[in-house]
Amino acid sequence: MAETKPAGAAPAETITTKKERDYMFDTFRGILMLSIPISHFTKASGNWYAVMWGGAGFSHTSPTGFVYITINVFVMQAFMFLSGYFSKKPERARETAFRGVLWPYLVFTTITMIAAWGFDCPIGHYFGYLTPSFALWFLVALFLYRYFLVDIIKFKWALPMSIFMMFAAGVLPFGQFMALGRVFSYFPFFMIGYYCSKDTLDKVRTLKKYPVVVGLLGAVLVAISIWLMYHGPKLGWFLLKQDCSNFGMEWYTDCLWRLLVFGLSCGWITFMVNILPSKQNFLCHIGTTTMPIYLFHLGLRHVITQYGIYMGVVGSLIVAWFAGISLVHKKHNNWPVSIIITVLSIAGVFALCLSGALDPLAGGCPKNLVVFYVLVWGSALLTGVSLSAPFWDKLYDLLTEGPLRASVITSWLEGKYLKKNNEEAK
Repeated sequence: MAETKPAGAAPAETITTKKERDYMFDTFRGILMLSIPISHFTKASGNWYAVMWGGAGFSHTSPTGFVYITINVFVMQAFMFLSGYFSKKPERARETAFRGVLWPYLVFTTITMIAAWGFDCPIGHYFGYLTPSFALWFLVALFLYRYFLVDIIKFKWALPMSIFMMFAAGVLPFGQFMALGRVFSYFPFFMIGYYCSKDTLDKVRTLKKYPVVVGLLGAVLVAISIWLMYHGPKLGWFLLKQDCSNFGMEWYTDCLWRLLVFGLSCGWITFMVNILPSKQNFLCHIGTTTMPIYLFHLGLRHVITQYGIYMGVVGSLIVAWFAGISLVHKKHNNWPVSIIITVLSIAGVFALCLSGALDPLAGGCPKNLVVFYVLVWGSALLTGVSLSAPFWDKLYDLLTEGPLRASVITSWLEGKYLKKNNEEAK
């Protein structure tokens, strides 16, 4: 997910022929990316429903529980697999780790702290460079994987070691420090992706020649999610961020659950790579703009958490409005008009919030479950699609690339000072 732009055209086979881009990967990332706001919105909104109308909003045995479990047994694992698969050049992975992953983490952690004041939330809960808040853990994990990959692969038993670390994460009390529980838990999938060659993946994808087998695999995976709704561990366990003591489990029970999720993750990845098309489609664009979607949708998740689903719907419409402005600008390329409309829109949003016109919506939640799910998942999808628009992509670039224009910061991130010092020491 760290790459926000397409990887570029494939290298030429001959002087006149180029390999055709396999859009399956972009499509896969697009589906995974849209699944994340669905998961986050489902939990945040479901909690509101449970408070207002009872426990049917978010629990193991509700439709939201099924969606949440299904997404959380494979989506982040699949993202790590793809990240590892496209990190075949460890030296390059290290070179880009600071600027492409760590710096966005530092920027958005700071933004989260500032935003917490606006939400009247305890700063300590949302802020801490060594204790990643909410979904920002992914950037910490990806940075550690990519930066140390060049050293990790020197170890002969790197892959078995990563699997052992996954089981150890369920026993060791890491707490929130550096999101180490999750760093360990998802590490095997990054390594599997790294060691998975194109030929190996092509062999896995030959399963599509047997539609009945693929269909049966999908049915089994869905059936297991349904079984987990009634017999699985607590929903919070599926996040793989806490040790077994937090859920009243014995260490061997935790290991068995992790083994099951490991198998489910591999099964879902196998299923997806066999059903997704290799041709370009709408999801490909979303799959090449993952970072803005991943990071900006967190703001709306906080809005829902604090003020309810109706405010989340309004927020989604506001996100879509700015996306629409950028799409119109992209078509007509009229900078003065676009800037004026954008400035007026920002002023209008602030006026709308400060006027109290939205206050009656705060804390509201529809009782009808059909309406509830339409609003939740519709808003999640609208947010995901809208955040892939040029406006949000440019805003992400401005926030992350703008400060890098300062040579001191760029040199620090790229390690030039460290490299210089090492050379001088020699």
